[in-house]
This record gives sequence, C-alpha cells and structure tokens, in this order.
Amino acid sequence: MKIAVGSVVKGFRLKESIKSHLQARGHSVLDVGCHDTGQFCKFPSVGQRISHALNSGQAELAVNCCGSGTGAAISAGKFRGVCAVSCESEQTARLARVVNDANCLCLGEAAVAPDLGCRMAEAFVNARFLDAPDVPDPVRAFWREARDELMARGADPAARELEFLKTP
Repeated sequence: MKIAVGSVVKGFRLKESIKSHLQARGHSVLDVGCHDTGQFCKFPSVGQRISHALNSGQAELAVNCCGSGTGAAISAGKFRGVCAVSCESEQTARLARVVNDANCLCLGEAAVAPDLGCRMAEAFVNARFLDAPDVPDPVRAFWREARDELMARGADPAARELEFLKTP
C-alpha cells in the first residue's frame, strides 16, 4: 500500500519509527516532511502536503505526527477528501477506519511512544471501512452517509512547500 507520512519537529522521532515499521512490512512510504529537526517546521504546511498526497493519488492512507496529534489532524482534515483523526490507542485507530473511513491517522509524540505508534499504524492500515459484521445494516448505511458528507467538505489541497519559522 502507498502511505504518506509527515511530521513537524515535535513528531519527527515518532514519524521515523512508523516510516521504518511500514517499509519493513512492504509498504511504499512517501515522506512529505519534515526531513530533519534542524528547523521549526510549520504544521499547516505538512498537513496540506499530506492532504495533497492523498487527493492526488500519491498515497492511499497517511500518518501525520506532531506533539499532540491535534495540529496534525486539524491541518490535514480541513481539506476535501481527507478524514484526519487524532488517536491514542490501537482500538481508536482501527475504529477510525472501520466506522469513519478515516484516511489520515494523526499521532502526538508526547502521548504515543514509538512502539505504540507502530502498532497503531498497523491497526489503521489493516482495518477496512464497514468491517463490522455484527453492526445492523441501517447503522452501516448511516456510516456511509456520514463519511460521504464529511469527505465532501473543504477546499481541494494544492501542492505546497514546507514552511519554517524564521528565526533571527
């Protein structure tokens, strides 16, 4: 599977662990940045790059990391065709795919250790939308309707360069 990964400085270590984990399992990984911790990278630019990778077909799913997972989710999830969720457990990562058809898992390095992040990414990637055979059909129909409504909102993401905080 093609998976985009991104982070700011505060999520870099977590992103690198997840990237290695996914590559070791045979996934094709597109790293949209940041690529080192030398400069403070602005999270809206990473979120838009993640969203552009998803909408352009460069990636089927994405993992976006920051300090808390919140900025990563807000910045990626504002674009059409992206359902970005901030999670802190394997179960919520899996359910985000099964129930919401989320395509961007957002994690916070302050809340999620690298080994847990790798397990969460694995749960997210392996889950499938509507894979809940015990859930009644009317509920599953509602999940589809809600997914379609949420994915239709927002602007289309354009390509964007990484942006960094300018320091004196």
